[in-house]
Amino acid sequence: MLKIFAPLFGFFLAFCLAPFASAETTPLNGAAYVTKHQGVFNGVKIDYTATLAEIALTNDQGAPTASISSTAYVRTNVRNSKRRPVLFIWNGGPTAASMTLHMAGLGPKRLVAPLDPKTPIEPPFEVRDSAHALLDVADLVFVDPVETGLSRILPAGERAYFYSAEGDAESVAQYITKWLAAQKRPAAPAFVLGTSYGSIRAAMVAGALSESDTPLAGAILFSQGANLVETTQRKHNLVGYAVNMSQLAAIAHYHGRTAYQDLSVYDAMSAAYGYFMSDYLALLAAGRNVTDEQRRDAAQKLAAFTGISADYYLQHDLRIDKGTFRRELLKAEGLVLASNDARYVSPAGAQAPGDPAVQGVADAHRRHLTEFLGAGAQADAYRAFAPDAGDWDYGGWTTIGGRKVGPGAARSVFADYDWTGEINKAFVANPSFRLMIATGVYDTLTTAGPARMLADDVHLPGEGISLHEYEGGHSFYSNEAEFERLADDLRRFLTEPGRR
Repeated sequence: MLKIFAPLFGFFLAFCLAPFASAETTPLNGAAYVTKHQGVFNGVKIDYTATLAEIALTNDQGAPTASISSTAYVRTNVRNSKRRPVLFIWNGGPTAASMTLHMAGLGPKRLVAPLDPKTPIEPPFEVRDSAHALLDVADLVFVDPVETGLSRILPAGERAYFYSAEGDAESVAQYITKWLAAQKRPAAPAFVLGTSYGSIRAAMVAGALSESDTPLAGAILFSQGANLVETTQRKHNLVGYAVNMSQLAAIAHYHGRTAYQDLSVYDAMSAAYGYFMSDYLALLAAGRNVTDEQRRDAAQKLAAFTGISADYYLQHDLRIDKGTFRRELLKAEGLVLASNDARYVSPAGAQAPGDPAVQGVADAHRRHLTEFLGAGAQADAYRAFAPDAGDWDYGGWTTIGGRKVGPGAARSVFADYDWTGEINKAFVANPSFRLMIATGVYDTLTTAGPARMLADDVHLPGEGISLHEYEGGHSFYSNEAEFERLADDLRRFLTEPGRR
């Protein structure tokens, strides 16, 4: 197991490492690509360096177990860099590289997607300077977890460990600690941002670093899944049905199918959340004790919010899952909704698009490696996803014998995937810790209802949490129409005084 806070072994040179003893096992071969740039962000002219480099992770014996590579954008014309915030950023997967958030989200260069979902997204893919990137308030480090991007397992490392929720989080936590130490900024306010599964990684990294001398200043969860276990739509998980219905109301509102078109999409969602998490949830719990009149009344309310007929709900126990909803809403037109962003539609029976809003990311990132970072030789080695990741170990805190053990253990069917509890550790360790939760209202994978439920969790201090919803899908940050508002919210979160 990795030792997160192991002492440094003197192999840092400036920010990066000297070549590894087994350098041929890493695509970067111990090298760093450093370029200097200037840009205007939030109206501020900023000089900064872009550095593509790797750091070796070590085990308890000091042997290198893996390398993690990242692209770091660090402002140079700043007076006190030791107190300047650093934001560590990654995607999800659980085994995806950071290039989507890097090129379609928060990097200084940004992929341009059409504002109208009906406009095809096709080559040539345009990349522009990102005027709203956060470099005026924080340094940005885009992290590629082990086996993604240019990060690799080294001979002393074990694949099963890095392909587990616990090992993955501990490795990223060790990387953050070593990066800050190498930069001589161990006391800098450090924040993490993860999207989708990356939000689970962010929660677990926050928990791991809560045990260090310098716990995180905050965490940002995009398209969060920290309470996924409680809110997934398993057949008998009534909360899973109720908590996700407000998202279906938002999607139906976008397609003009609800009785609430006179409201904004956010007000329609709030009205739906209020009903579905109270009266509707109680109705589901009542089961066969619900009267025919109550069933008919509920079916009418469901139809009004979601655009699916009352008859459908009467025939299906007053519930619908997200996948069925995507097939049913525009069924009469022969269309189905995309899962990542339900604003997009495709003909029924056709292959559904993965995430239309971020098509072109791989092409844009390859050009960025070559033209901006000067690392074109590494383009072919860069992995968008880690290989052979189908056996990812999601963890769980209880074994069959009732003990917590490491990755690969046989766990009880009652295992508690307490990712929310990891966030609570960070609040306990740092009284000023803050949490930002952000969701796209047209995403059917990770929805706004569970995010609201997480923000209201009684085990977390509400005054340290900010909740935000944006028009967009799973990659809502790619929506140019919302990005300025999102960037302003992030900027405020990173610079506001700590919670007291």
